[in-house]
Amino acid sequence: MKRLLSFLPVGMAILMPFITVQACGPFFFDDVFVRPLRPDHPKLFAQGKLGILLPTYPRADLTVAYRYLDGGTLTPEEQKAYKPTSSLSEIENDETSDDAELSRTSTTDYAEPTGPADQWLVGRNKFATPQADVHDLRGYGSAYPAGAALARGYSICQEDAFRTALTTLQSRAKTWGAKSVELAEWIKAQDAVFSNCSGDPQRYSWGPKADIHPSVPAPAQGNATLLLRQDRAYQMAAAQFYTSQFALERVGFQAIASDQASPWHGIAAYLVARCLIREAYLAAAPGNDPDDNTASYDKELMKQAQQQLESLRGQRLSGISPHAILQMLNLVRLRTEPENRLREISAALASANADADYAQDLEDFTWYLNDKLDSIPIREDTGDFQFKVHPPQDTYTPLTPVQKQPGFEKAYDQVANLRSISHLIDWLITFQSPSDSAKKHALAEWKRTPTLPWLAASLAKASASDPEADALVEAAGRVSSTSPAYPTISYHRIRLLLESGRAPQARAEVTAVSSAIQTLGSDSAQNLFTGLRMRTAATLEGALPDIPRKILDRVSTEQASIRECLYVMKDPKRKYDCQDPKSPVEFSADSAVLFNNQMPLTTLAQAARSDALPAPLRQSVAIMTWVRAVLLKSDPVAAQMFSLLPPKLQQEAGAGTGFRPLMAVLRNAGLRPYLDPGVQRSYSYDFVESYADNWWCGAWTNPIAEQHAAAIPASIAFLPAGSRATAEEEVHELRDLGSADEYLGSQVVAYANSHPHDPDVPEALYLTLRMIRYGCYHGYGSGATDSNSTTPDKIAQQVVGLMRRRYIANPWTKKAAPFVYLGAPATSSN
Repeated sequence: MKRLLSFLPVGMAILMPFITVQACGPFFFDDVFVRPLRPDHPKLFAQGKLGILLPTYPRADLTVAYRYLDGGTLTPEEQKAYKPTSSLSEIENDETSDDAELSRTSTTDYAEPTGPADQWLVGRNKFATPQADVHDLRGYGSAYPAGAALARGYSICQEDAFRTALTTLQSRAKTWGAKSVELAEWIKAQDAVFSNCSGDPQRYSWGPKADIHPSVPAPAQGNATLLLRQDRAYQMAAAQFYTSQFALERVGFQAIASDQASPWHGIAAYLVARCLIREAYLAAAPGNDPDDNTASYDKELMKQAQQQLESLRGQRLSGISPHAILQMLNLVRLRTEPENRLREISAALASANADADYAQDLEDFTWYLNDKLDSIPIREDTGDFQFKVHPPQDTYTPLTPVQKQPGFEKAYDQVANLRSISHLIDWLITFQSPSDSAKKHALAEWKRTPTLPWLAASLAKASASDPEADALVEAAGRVSSTSPAYPTISYHRIRLLLESGRAPQARAEVTAVSSAIQTLGSDSAQNLFTGLRMRTAATLEGALPDIPRKILDRVSTEQASIRECLYVMKDPKRKYDCQDPKSPVEFSADSAVLFNNQMPLTTLAQAARSDALPAPLRQSVAIMTWVRAVLLKSDPVAAQMFSLLPPKLQQEAGAGTGFRPLMAVLRNAGLRPYLDPGVQRSYSYDFVESYADNWWCGAWTNPIAEQHAAAIPASIAFLPAGSRATAEEEVHELRDLGSADEYLGSQVVAYANSHPHDPDVPEALYLTLRMIRYGCYHGYGSGATDSNSTTPDKIAQQVVGLMRRRYIANPWTKKAAPFVYLGAPATSSN
């Protein structure tokens, strides 16, 4: 079968008919050095090589980890049942050409793997005129006022239906004959049944069969054989089941279940319950929250389904196994008596004994918890919108940890009853929550039951100032290197040693565990431990080798800038100095913060000249340090960095820190006074890219890196307090300059007024308008309403006034026309 595959999963596909919208993408993420949403090697993870556990891991991963932390293991069958989340690179970076970045489309046609529906068609077509594909996906959706629809899909005809039909077809062919009238009638009726698998005139529908009307086979004629009449009764009930004719379908299956002579009486009794379940979902009682999947059903009908299934428990019914009945009963009980069922699932998942239903239990368990928890701020990476903190109108800045903390506290308290159901659920929620209450609870549980799961949770949340810190460090030192918890425990033990000022001991322990960490084969764990070792170095030269980290996924705007620049350069008329060094290492977020916030200019200049950094990163440090020196008017540092700049930039900048270097910054949109976490924008420094990642905004530094500033402790061994204080003063001065729009624009206007005859002034005025158009402000006259919008507007107005009065005939003024309407020159004596 062929099916249109949306860029988003079926359950998240957004369709917007009859409206015109502006594109919101493409969407970019942080470059990845530590995978926050899955372990590096899921197969090894399922075998107990857990690496460093992160609270942002999905609950399924942490559930797997819990069994190992608690002393158990997963059998080979259970390991196969674990399905990890895809990484960003697997989702976003499956294209191989540079063109793909610019031509990515949201849908693609692909060949769906062969399944039971296809196998049914192959078997059926041997006995009848070939039929087109059977589409077993029913779609439905929610309409929104703007005309958009959120489309979801589910399978009306389950795989077992096609398998049963094929088995029955083969049996009836032997009984009646391949060319018999009876078999032809049976196939005709079965075609009618499966024609209901997709399409529904009463709903938003999916696929090419949206106009199909419900089709129920007619009753068999009175002179038909008994077996054909029995089959037809089952086919009619199945068609009514697929078309949601609830009253008829239940009556039909109940009649079949009471007919002991029917070959379908056993499975029909089971299907009575299936009818009740589907009816419960599709006929939810008014008042149920449609966004709560655990409650969006008719409770009375679901209880009736439970009673029907319990009446069948232990029976040996033809056509359905006792295990299938139990599984369906468990599905129902997770809705009707969730606490009891969650206790059972938790015990099975956490037990050292093998769980024969591990895959289903893990799916049910995480489905329920995700539905209850993902809409509230439980995890530390919860989106800001869930905190219900409303910023001043028309402004947005990321919420700070202080602003988020009340939301974390409220959410953790809100799920107290859920946590009380089982130790596993309590640990999962507590490990993921960054609330102070979760930290206190983890410590209390560790003191009460000093087990590895609670030791790991307590260590992950502890800080060196906690009264229990020393006891935790001591307990962590007793954990065996063969324990699955060892990487997590060791990482946080060393972190606490470092934060408490014991850098030499921390460095010794990082060195001691390095071989064990390398055997894990986890780049994420290696990067985290390397970050610890960087912070323990006694000198800058000792720290520099640990500052670069292996980059795992390149998914940032900066990487897109390189690709866009290289693509544009396929036109021989477009020449830029951009390059993709494809460096295996880059500056991770904590390294970027170290350079951006903690190192003074003199130390940055040392790092830029050190061979301990790879050449691409060394040049990025030199460019960033030179920009800082120009902005801070530090001629000595600017002179030191000048020879390290790319030749093209040297030619444009000239020596010193005056107007010419500022013009060089204006010319080159990728220059900024900070390093980017991940791929560096300086790799395409002279290219104005399409997504406004040009120059710098009011905070001048990268907000992603700023969020990690708290990860750098006050005591970095190789940076004395005086150096850090100097760095803080320089950072404060740089931030006071404002955005590139504000500072560079105001400098150009002032210089133009004081040096009106300088031949470079017209170009500088043009470059200022270009910067305002393509930089942080997004364009003069665009109606932008950010908090600093008045300053760029005023600067642009001043620039336009100067162009009109003095330089209206200048080529640079004409080139500025796309950015702003200049109009006729004003009369002036200037």
